[in-house]
Amino acid sequence: MDRSHTWFLPLVAALAAVAPTFAQDSAEQQGADPLNAVVKLEVSTSEINVFEPWRAEKSGGDGSGVIIGDGRILTCAHCVSDAAFIRVRKSDVDTIYHGKVEFIDNDCDLALVRVDDPSFMANVAPMEIGETPVVQAEVVAVGYPKGGRLISFTRGIVSRIEDQRYTQSFQYLLTIQIDAAINSGNSGGPVLDMETGKICGIAFQGREDGESLGYMIPPDMIRQFFNDIADGRVDGVAERRFSTSGMESEARRRAYGMKPGHTGVFITNVDPSVEDDSVKTGDVLLEIDGFNIANNGNIRIEGNEIRSIFWPLYIRQIGETVPAKVLRNGVETNVSLHVSKRKWKVRPYLHDLKPDWFLTGGFVFTTSSFNLLERRTQYREDPGDERKTPDEMQVILCSVFPDPAIEGYMGASGRRLDTVNGVKVRNLRHAAELVDGCKDEFIRFGLDDDDPWNEEIVVDRAQMAEATPRVMKRYQIPADRSEGL
Repeated sequence: MDRSHTWFLPLVAALAAVAPTFAQDSAEQQGADPLNAVVKLEVSTSEINVFEPWRAEKSGGDGSGVIIGDGRILTCAHCVSDAAFIRVRKSDVDTIYHGKVEFIDNDCDLALVRVDDPSFMANVAPMEIGETPVVQAEVVAVGYPKGGRLISFTRGIVSRIEDQRYTQSFQYLLTIQIDAAINSGNSGGPVLDMETGKICGIAFQGREDGESLGYMIPPDMIRQFFNDIADGRVDGVAERRFSTSGMESEARRRAYGMKPGHTGVFITNVDPSVEDDSVKTGDVLLEIDGFNIANNGNIRIEGNEIRSIFWPLYIRQIGETVPAKVLRNGVETNVSLHVSKRKWKVRPYLHDLKPDWFLTGGFVFTTSSFNLLERRTQYREDPGDERKTPDEMQVILCSVFPDPAIEGYMGASGRRLDTVNGVKVRNLRHAAELVDGCKDEFIRFGLDDDDPWNEEIVVDRAQMAEATPRVMKRYQIPADRSEGL
């Protein structure tokens, strides 16, 4: 787009006045072209194969990012997830810089990439994170979408601010919907407030089932990410630990003891692991973090902007508490809501993490993960129960490699391993120990004990031991188990 366009001039003036977040302007940065802070990321990835966990699959893609400090680039987690090599390009020079992921949080789909080359910051004025814009505010998305090598600008307005599902983590968090085009390659690039020139969001996803539906990660989540990594580690974003239903029915409000002037939502379900001083099923949640809750579940913040009742939780840090007020058995009671994450029996998405595995005969077992659940066409949001003990993790028979020792069981993959010779399996390491320590003539693998089509696999222990090295050689499997086992 031609920078001489009149609508662009106020933005350039505003950008020139922006102060950096992580570092003060150097003499070189004074008068720098503000758009040099928007960079292109060319990423080569090494992704896991969930069915053959020892293999990596080479891939890659492009994304955008914005320089916010001395060598630091803010971008989307999905742009650099599983990154093996990152090339960074600036708009004003043809030099290729190399970056590395410093922090990544897949929950809120944000990451920091660092470039150590000191020349990278020449002629760059880092951009500043601004405030969440209001609906109908004018914005411009800046980045490197597919279809071109040069920096691109798409202008639009803020059309909606509400919780939406982040495709990187499947969590419902605050998003800002804009009618500016967000295409592949825009992800990670800044969306700038036309009035202030500051970052009012990071472009991260769009929708194919509607026109001009682009989404950006708001400053609320960006600051949550910055606060999270301040201690040098990533804890992630709080998950929803209870569900609610509205109290817009006048009869229902009276039935649960709500007095005139009371508004709130009914707590329909609470995870068993939620602490005792928190909400309980059957409570009516009246207030959260000092905000009154409407009967439809909305809270109103400054400027009469609407947020969900979970907003005060996921903008906080893991381990904190948020004050709330409930109506319990007709009595107003103060409680503390814990900012925490669920402890699933399955691993979260294996972005940047190596899977574990155990091979015996032609059977390959691994710890269940959201990656596997997706590939098995199950819903990610229904991964099963939470752990009852810290070491409890679900084990899946992820692959079956044909061999005479396992004849008759070639179609058993994708099933959950429940027992080995009648002993309940706690995790993959425990399963390997049970197989390694077996002295019986047969090994019995119990699959899916709560499934009406459950099955027991019975194999000869000696034949399985002979088959393992044969299978490894035939199918080029480097070891019978992952390094951690």
